[in-house]
Amino acid sequence: MKIPFFDANYLNEHCHCKTLDKQKIEYPQYFSEQPHFVSKADLDKIRKFVTAYENALTTPAVASQLLVGRPLPVEKGIFSSYDFHMSAEGPQLIEINTNAAGAVLGLDATRDLVNCCNGAPQFMPIRPFRFDAAQMVSMFRREFSRRFPERELKTVAIVDEGPEQQFFYPEFLLTQNLLMRHGIEAIIIPPEKIEIRDTGVYAGDIRLDFIYNRLTDFELKAAQNAAISRAYEEGLATVSPNPAVHALYARKSNLAAFWSSEFDAVANVDQIRRHIPETVIVSAANREELWKQRKQWFFKPIDGYGGKAVYRGDKLTGRVWAEIAAGSYIAQKYVPARMRQLKADLSLKYDLRVYNYGDEILGMMARYYQGQTTNFRTENGGLASVMVAA
Repeated sequence: MKIPFFDANYLNEHCHCKTLDKQKIEYPQYFSEQPHFVSKADLDKIRKFVTAYENALTTPAVASQLLVGRPLPVEKGIFSSYDFHMSAEGPQLIEINTNAAGAVLGLDATRDLVNCCNGAPQFMPIRPFRFDAAQMVSMFRREFSRRFPERELKTVAIVDEGPEQQFFYPEFLLTQNLLMRHGIEAIIIPPEKIEIRDTGVYAGDIRLDFIYNRLTDFELKAAQNAAISRAYEEGLATVSPNPAVHALYARKSNLAAFWSSEFDAVANVDQIRRHIPETVIVSAANREELWKQRKQWFFKPIDGYGGKAVYRGDKLTGRVWAEIAAGSYIAQKYVPARMRQLKADLSLKYDLRVYNYGDEILGMMARYYQGQTTNFRTENGGLASVMVAA
């Protein structure tokens, strides 16, 4: 018999415990003190969904549709994430990201969590879902070996535009420290510091084996990214994530593809569709019907990221709808974010970010927020550690 006090939904509605001591962590600004609870049943559904989805991506029929003539990427893509809203029907995939932030921050902040419910975990069936440093370092090495199986990974460049000005720059520092503690030289640089010399990829005098790509120029088309694009296209270094990985995973139109009749024969497609809200590409054929039913839908740009230019249907104006109808958008059945009660007088929305490397789950963090999309501006919000409950 399930005891209500051990139930994840009950705990998310009633448990106000703080498991994260923000005075003891290096970058407290990213975190909420209260944990999030996930049931074992929902965790099992997430694992099975990720496995089924990842298996589908490796099949020629699926890859040919999603990659539009590109070959299947050599790399899997490090630090991807499956982002879910929770519903009565179980986890519902909102989107997939290929350079998801937060995993290394989560590793650092959740090493030493405070016990929940006054030390009750010794008798309650609740345990933290932890990140593993060795697993993350192994991911870098395995990703490198997919392209260079005979070589040892020695140097990694963490690359973004003006990295010191990026919101997640502290995570770059943590990633650098993590790699260096495990014998891998790591530097943090902007893309214009990279050059190709003698069929090698360099930053100054350092020959680079691996470019950990945090850029939002997903196709590497900008002029300052030309050396990275060449390193990727010519196989001179591992670039991860890269344009093919992004196309396979993160284009919003991929979710619509899984709902199309062309994918009816994909293995386990019914299981996959149970955890992806119905998704269609906005087109001239369905525009009028989508406008009439707009309150049921959430609209996102196909190549968007970071919650930019996304709209709830019930908030749409005629002017914005004209922009959506003229642009490249998907419509996804609206699955409202559930609420997590942090205090008696404070409840915040949440989603669940599941970090992965292929079908391997690296860890999970909830994200607490107010507003239309996730953000780090909400007081008491931010990343939250995950506890697995009944």
